[in-house]
Amino acid sequence: MASRLAVTQAKRVMVKLGSAVVTRSSGSGIALGRTACIIEQICHLQASGREVVLVSSGAVAAGRQILHSQSRMGTDLPIPSRPLPPLSDLPQPDETLITSQECASVGQSSLMALYDAMFKLYGIQCGQVLISTSSLLDKGPRENTCSTIVGLLSRGIVPVINENDALVPIHHEGDGSIPIPVNDNDAVASVLARDLSCEALLLLSNVDGVYTGDPKLSSSDLISTLSASESKEVQFSENSSAGRGGMSSKVRSAMYAAEAGVSVVIANGLGYRPILDIIDGKEVGTFVHK
Repeated sequence: MASRLAVTQAKRVMVKLGSAVVTRSSGSGIALGRTACIIEQICHLQASGREVVLVSSGAVAAGRQILHSQSRMGTDLPIPSRPLPPLSDLPQPDETLITSQECASVGQSSLMALYDAMFKLYGIQCGQVLISTSSLLDKGPRENTCSTIVGLLSRGIVPVINENDALVPIHHEGDGSIPIPVNDNDAVASVLARDLSCEALLLLSNVDGVYTGDPKLSSSDLISTLSASESKEVQFSENSSAGRGGMSSKVRSAMYAAEAGVSVVIANGLGYRPILDIIDGKEVGTFVHK
């Protein structure tokens, strides 16, 4: 029978951070203290001899903060001693026209710069892997992506994976090798966890795990262990305001990974050292198995 013992013995671990974990409660900007704590825990896993793959949301929120706070370019810039005369009637940026793709484009570089700086504090290098969800639906491109990730892991580098939200997604049926919708980072994590032969997948969000009903209701209980047959009887609440993936998406993705033997835990990433507690075998979140 499947148990949490498999998680404690996992050598290759994938950690997926939901938008609500990486961003502030306002949905704009990165939660620096919480993110630093997550990175520290990942570095502990790396130092213990494990390989860690990080799947991170948060680029859109990071970019939204930058673009909303961006002031009009003017004479206060640190420009050369012979500045050009400003053009007249420069239009003010219209924040109402900012798209999520623009936010992702600006935010992705800032988020990666933050991850890079945090990992380097512990002497660890990270590497960015931007994923097009449509490319995961075809076996060839998916194998190429996994080959890059495995190469990074072999060099002791932590791959940081994110769906490339700077591009408007194009509907693509794929070659039929992936039976679940790949439309958020939960699905990206589950597909790659299977293909990378990860022993454990941690899906961290802003809820404690899977409940028997709406987590906001006192009548709902946290499910410690969830199987495929039991998941059909669970009622799911709405998505997080910070991201696209709700609990139904997480459970569907978790089941897909668990079918291949990946030990999956859905847990709250907002608390103190959730990753280390899960790896220590504590009863944290919901353990998902086939």
